[in-house]
Parts: sequence; structure tokens; C-alpha cells
Amino acid sequence: MKRIGRVRIGLLTAVLVVLGSVSAIHAQSTQQEFPTPIVSNEISGQIVTRAIGDPRPTTYYYYFNGDQGDIFVNLVTDNFAGDVDVFIAEGQRLLTRIVVLADTEPSETGRVVYLRRPERLLIRIQGRTPNDDPATFRIKFAGSFLAVKESEAQAVPELPTVPKPAPDAGRVAEAKPVKREAVPEKPVDIAEAKPVAEAPKPTGVKAEANPEPTVVEPEPKTPTRRERRTARRERETPKPAETRTAEKPAEKAPEKPADPVANFRLVVIFKDGSKIERPMTEVLRFTVDRGMLTVISKDGRIGRYSMADVQRVGIE
Repeated sequence: MKRIGRVRIGLLTAVLVVLGSVSAIHAQSTQQEFPTPIVSNEISGQIVTRAIGDPRPTTYYYYFNGDQGDIFVNLVTDNFAGDVDVFIAEGQRLLTRIVVLADTEPSETGRVVYLRRPERLLIRIQGRTPNDDPATFRIKFAGSFLAVKESEAQAVPELPTVPKPAPDAGRVAEAKPVKREAVPEKPVDIAEAKPVAEAPKPTGVKAEANPEPTVVEPEPKTPTRRERRTARRERETPKPAETRTAEKPAEKAPEKPADPVANFRLVVIFKDGSKIERPMTEVLRFTVDRGMLTVISKDGRIGRYSMADVQRVGIE
């Protein structure tokens, strides 16, 4: 009896290990490059709620094979808001899309996909839950659907996790002082030391206390013939007398001639008693033509007056 019990326990452990490995291989993948293989004609899963204020949807990817003909896709959702897309894996060409509106009641819908030739298909499930309860989905396949063989299924790689740094990892290690070993000095052997040779002392001559230095005068240099000729020429050439140039007074700027019309004014007296006086230096030209008096100033102003209103025009 004990042996039979042990055999049963061993079989149960083996089944659990196999089921665990299958669930690890066929876990829901969130990576498009490594979708989850569909090994049967039905898949199911759920989408949990995210944190408050996080609007991102949850996305799962699956793949399966399809033969030539019609593939029936049946979708059942509960508390799910999002869409389900079916693509051809090569080129990511969209075949059909099922849009599911937010509804707390279970809903069921379906699509039919026709294939002209055998293809590998990709399913993207993207959605979220409209409330705090998880959303569920279940998809059934029929028709020319072909499940992925267990031997062809590849395990979905796990996302790398960043290890938390140790509490003391951010601290800079203190530099420890380097201990230097003292090198012992080599003792000097007095017997081996050579004596310093002293300079020989003069014998028979008494050294003076402070001998006076001997000054050697240089011998006079005899000038060459060229140097004598150059010196004689310099003595015979008379030096020019220094001449001083008298500074010229600064020339005054020529005075501008006075304007001859600066003391004259143009006077226009009207019959109503008003009068216009302008310096002639400001007047460019004044003319009388067809009963009109025209006065043009140098700054561009032009005045026109009727001669019927003018009593007298003159230059004073």
C-alpha cells in the first residue's frame, strides 16, 4: 500500500510539473515579436484594472496557422472595452477588426476570415476594464483554423528586471591611505669609507694673510689703415649748422561770405489787415501766375494765395 501511495504521489507531481511548464510556455505575451502560440481551438484570458489615472490599455498577442478557406472567429467578452484585430503575420496586413464597447454584461460576436493560401495569422487583443472588476475574453476558432504544434511553440521570454541597488551602493568608497614600508638605510662601514685626500701644503713659503689681486691691463690696440682714414675724413668734413624751422601759425579757416539776402524779408499784406513775413533765406521762389501768388519755401512748403485778397507784395 505504501508503494502504491508513493507511485500516485510521483505521478501527481509529474502532472503538476508538466502543467506548470505548459502554462509557462503559453503565458499571455505582451510583446509583438514573441506572441503566444495557440495550441488549441480556444483561448481565454483576463485584463486586470490599472492604477487610478492610468489610461493605458492592456495588449496581448497570439498567433496561429490558417489553411486555405474560411476561418470562423467567435469572441465572448465580459466587462471589456477595446478591440480584437486579426493580421497576416508577414507584412502586418489587417484582415478584420472587432470593436467591443464598454458593457458590464457579457457580449458575443464573430467574424469570418477568408484565406487564399495558407498563412500565419497574428491576433492582437487590446482593451481595458471600464470599472474596478477585471475584464475577461474567450475566443473560439473553427473552419480552416490550424493550431500550432507543441513542438513548434516557443517559450515567451520574460522581461528583464532591474535589480534594486544596495543601500550603500551609491556611496563612494573612502580612499584608504596607502601604507609605505620604510626602507632601512644601509649602514655605512667606517672601515670601508675612504678618507678624503687633502690638498698638499706648500713648504718653505709663508702664505700671506690677504694677498692683493693682480690687475692685468690690456695692451693698446693699433688702429688699422682703414680706421685711420675714416677718422681723418670725419675730422675734415664740416658739420652742417643746425637749422630750426619756425613753426607756422595755424591758418585760419576762410570766413564764409555773408548771404546778401539775409537782411531782406518777403512781406505779403492782405486786404483784411493780415500779414505774412518770411526771411528771404527761407524762401526759395515766389511767383504770380493767373491771379495766384505762389510762395515756395526751402523746406518744401508751398503757399498759394489769391491776388484778389492781396493788397501789397514786397521785399523789405
